[in-house]
Amino acid sequence: MKNNEFKIFLFHGVIKKDENKIRNYTRKHVLEKNFYKFLKDLKKKHVFLSIDDLCFHVQNKIQLPKNSISISFDDGFENNYNVAAPILDDLKIPTTFYFSTDFIENNSISWIDKLEFCLEKKKSGEIYLPWDKKKNYFSNVKNKIQLLKTIRKNVKNNFNINIDNFVSSFFDQMNIKEPIKLYSSIDKKLNWKQVKKLNNNKLFTVGGHSHNHVSLGSLTKKNLEYEISKSFSLFRNNANLTLKHYSYPEGMIFDFNKDIIKKLKKRGVVSCPTAIKGINNLATDLFKLKRIMVS
Repeated sequence: MKNNEFKIFLFHGVIKKDENKIRNYTRKHVLEKNFYKFLKDLKKKHVFLSIDDLCFHVQNKIQLPKNSISISFDDGFENNYNVAAPILDDLKIPTTFYFSTDFIENNSISWIDKLEFCLEKKKSGEIYLPWDKKKNYFSNVKNKIQLLKTIRKNVKNNFNINIDNFVSSFFDQMNIKEPIKLYSSIDKKLNWKQVKKLNNNKLFTVGGHSHNHVSLGSLTKKNLEYEISKSFSLFRNNANLTLKHYSYPEGMIFDFNKDIIKKLKKRGVVSCPTAIKGINNLATDLFKLKRIMVS
């Protein structure tokens, strides 16, 4: 990296083992041994900074240490607490955890995790998709992964598709009951007691990630206000935490805008990273920070 550039790495989960063929095919949850090796290798030539340190340097245009990096997690999986955090604590690495409050409150499941669960269970089948006139057949791992890639491509940036209806239709066509909660290592979310313990560790910073983990860019003004307000109030009431940092669910260019940034700033938020891949510098807008997904 050049002088005064910095990277923010984005993780979602860390697990001890993975026996799935479809679920976690993106490696959203990395293996514990790989996570540890990744961090140990980084420590040899890099300086780990907290999100507060990064913000201080950017806001005041103060020179950064050479090879400055930061670690972050999105969503709120329990493995952040019981697998990742002990490693980060042992290696003395400051980390930011951005959590969606409905995940914490209800151990709820994201729409894409539900679809992966469904295709893990279903050996073979066929399905109609809203944008495709022909049936989509699947009978093996390769077919299923391609189907999921197609769905991600067509759904994530299409706000005309009602996600809940789409998922319900998917499960109906598969003749599988749609799950409300799951408890595997790639599903279970943290509880408030664990959130508070993380926040009490001086190495760690807890931030918001909306309430229902929906694209903020897809919402009406009323629903946007609800998503942000709900997450703030739940953090305040359950963890005695006033949020300074936030991250956009999904995190691509169409998932945030000036109005969203304005609302977050009014609430005292000082930074909000995206999931757009890239390197930052002292001139980077703290509400448009780029991150590098690790999988």
